[in-house]
Amino acid sequence: MFAELVGAVKYLHERRICHRDIKLENVLVNPSPAELADDSIDWVTYPYSVITLGDLGLSRRIADDEKLETRCGSEDYAAPEVIMGLPYDGRATDAWSLGVLLYALLESRLPFDPLPGSGADAHRMRSRTSHRIARAEWRWIEYAGDDGDHDASITKFREKGLVGAMEITEGLLMRARTRWTLDKVLANEWVNQAVQVDGGIRFREEVEPEEVR
Repeated sequence: MFAELVGAVKYLHERRICHRDIKLENVLVNPSPAELADDSIDWVTYPYSVITLGDLGLSRRIADDEKLETRCGSEDYAAPEVIMGLPYDGRATDAWSLGVLLYALLESRLPFDPLPGSGADAHRMRSRTSHRIARAEWRWIEYAGDDGDHDASITKFREKGLVGAMEITEGLLMRARTRWTLDKVLANEWVNQAVQVDGGIRFREEVEPEEVR
């Protein structure tokens, strides 16, 4: 799924289009519930697109070196430079949003949500979400080590074959000057080996409805 999503965003960027509202709610899953529950399906060689990236209402066509200034999209997925009101490269902010989305898939929570167990402080911490985003201040929870410092546990990621996902998440959720590009994400084996379909992924042909007599 994530490999297809990166490919979709890269397709837009190659055409000088920035999405600017990448979030889980805008990623549509194409297979049926029955297919998703079918353990016999090999998703690496699955011939059809698994996801569709929707809602291009905030997308923008840009020049190669153009900086954008409009603050738009969902705050939870907004990059630090957007939160701080700085001119930004829409391709770099799309990359950040992909990092937020991947973290959410791994941790079942957003990276800048209040920490579990915050209790009465949760509301106050939620009100400071933008401050944490501006500082790129986030932590691993489920995949943290056992020493309590919230750094990633390589062992936990390795056990599930997700070391590449860890590297990509940590590479994307960084300040703009050091953030990974999509080319670097696509070069990671966890992404470039995730889809292996001869001739490339294709859209499923729609079945014509039967004529009602």
